[in-house]
Amino acid sequence: MLSKEQLHMSSKKQLLTGPLSPSTWVSLLLTVLLFPLGLCLPGWWGWENGPIENTQVVILGAGAFLSWFAARRNRGDIRIRNLWLWVIPVWLLMAGRELSWGRAFLEPVALGPEGPVFPSIRAIWYGPYVYPFLTVIAIASLAGLWRNFSWAYIKPKLSLCVVDGALLILAAVAAQLIFERNWLPALTPYHQILEEWSELIAYWCMVSIAFTLGFQNERSQGEKQLVQSAGR
Repeated sequence: MLSKEQLHMSSKKQLLTGPLSPSTWVSLLLTVLLFPLGLCLPGWWGWENGPIENTQVVILGAGAFLSWFAARRNRGDIRIRNLWLWVIPVWLLMAGRELSWGRAFLEPVALGPEGPVFPSIRAIWYGPYVYPFLTVIAIASLAGLWRNFSWAYIKPKLSLCVVDGALLILAAVAAQLIFERNWLPALTPYHQILEEWSELIAYWCMVSIAFTLGFQNERSQGEKQLVQSAGR
């Protein structure tokens, strides 16, 4: 039988160091494969509208569906349900960005050394409306998240995996600050694939975190309830 102090420490530790879920193992696998695949895959895999970028869109779409499903499972908790619902537009905005706001579905106007070149956003009929629309959606999503967020209310329900969080930060930094800006000249021939694969890792880590928050946490509810009972 665990003592009250042990249960309390276990609950506190669970906030940041939950058990590795299957999705976290996938995060680790994708990270391990960064350089082996980045140095071996043909360059066109990293092109816009290429296999890696299209996989990113699928992952982001899965994140949106996962958030919707988590909202349904938490429909009895209005605050948590609304948080999950307001996360859905964020996933869709990221997916839209990877699709160049729909330009990826158009015929390319040229083929450059880094892949197809699609029409400018200003050259398509809905171009003038894209950024105002995105601004409205972003502001509405932030307002919805802010209105329903309460750290004191959410903290007891959280179980975060530091592995996914750390890999998310590292992958984002690698994609945006190292590979995109080509800071490693020796990797210049591979920088596009490395950048896109790093973004894929970051997106998957976000999905893994969402999975842990939305579903994996249920495994620890019995222990948390036991902690609360012991504190009475």
